[in-house]
Amino acid sequence: MPFKAISLFIVQFILYCLINSSFAQKKDCVSKHPHSPSSAISFFNLHCIDSLQQGKTIDSLDLIYGKNKKIPTKYRSAILIALSYYPELIQTPIDFKECTIKTTLNARPTISSLCFKNKSKRNYVVRINNSQKEGMITIDEVPFNARIGIFAHEFSHFVDYQNRTFGGVLERLWAYTSKKRKANYEKEIDSMTVARGLKWQMYDWSYYAIFLSDASESYKSFKKSTYLKPKEILNQIDEEVRE
Repeated sequence: MPFKAISLFIVQFILYCLINSSFAQKKDCVSKHPHSPSSAISFFNLHCIDSLQQGKTIDSLDLIYGKNKKIPTKYRSAILIALSYYPELIQTPIDFKECTIKTTLNARPTISSLCFKNKSKRNYVVRINNSQKEGMITIDEVPFNARIGIFAHEFSHFVDYQNRTFGGVLERLWAYTSKKRKANYEKEIDSMTVARGLKWQMYDWSYYAIFLSDASESYKSFKKSTYLKPKEILNQIDEEVRE
């Protein structure tokens, strides 16, 4: 078994053992859907990852997944847990920057690495909105389980970029020039994240953004039209269970 796969297995086994008793019970979980099948909680698909428990594993996660990463201390736990589902990003340089943007997070390869480096050697940036503008969602207010989901969504973008040539990445960026193409792309990335085993974290993020946050109605409408809605994520979960 390759080293990366072994590392992922060991770390997530530790995570599972420490957290399995806290599924959907802690305040950091947005909700527990009344029809969520218990069989959907598989070995790597934790229903709720609790911030009160994560401190026992975070140093171990940092040793493996913190390489070449510039992570703000206050987001370290959520980022490292999300990264633990992406072993192909272990060596990938990622810089997390707080700045004023028009959404909660966005992510992209650096221009220099996109133009001059092999696709497997690219550097990436995750920009974290720190604006307190009314009607926006900042990562600080997002519950921990949902926070893991939104960071994981960005990491799915990186995995997608890693599998694409320069032209392929430009094709993805071109999708942002059309609302329809952008929605198709972002929903594809959401589905990739769900398939990684972060289905409930994605559900909590979608549910929070649309139904529980203080975001403006226009921002919530944008989320509904561009990304998978909670019901659509649950449908994917149900389909996996039937299979």
